[in-house]
Amino acid sequence: MCATPLKALLNFGTIRPTCPMCGYIVFQDPKVVAVVLVEYEGKVLLGKRNINPGLGKWSFLSGFVDRCEKVEEAALREVKEETNLDVTLTALLGVYSDTSNPNILIVYRAEVKGSILDMTPEPEEVSELAFFSLDALPELAFPFDGKIIHHFATGDRQIALD
Repeated sequence: MCATPLKALLNFGTIRPTCPMCGYIVFQDPKVVAVVLVEYEGKVLLGKRNINPGLGKWSFLSGFVDRCEKVEEAALREVKEETNLDVTLTALLGVYSDTSNPNILIVYRAEVKGSILDMTPEPEEVSELAFFSLDALPELAFPFDGKIIHHFATGDRQIALD
């Protein structure tokens, strides 16, 4: 890049920041989010969000995948950070994206390894943790949460992990 101020120009069918001198184009990559639907005794684990977006509403355990981190490792890390639980990933539930959201969600099913007695919310991100049956869910934080629940309940889009 030659350090010329970028301009918003049409490239590959989309307006993108572009250098008018050297032609450098900035491609703004989407963020990848690892999402985990933890199952225990026929219920799903949700966390009450202590941050925006979705402050005060319930959602699945999730977080951004770090650069050069495997998605599966990010999923396990996020569950451990937010709950202090160890889980085993059992299936890939689905991959979700939308033109109105710059994130790509990769959603896994998981089962708790060991006891839930050590479960503790990480207060910076999660104020409460609770297991809910599918017929008694609280208000969910994001539109994708409802789609994830639907695909979990119906078995659609699911791929078993080895």
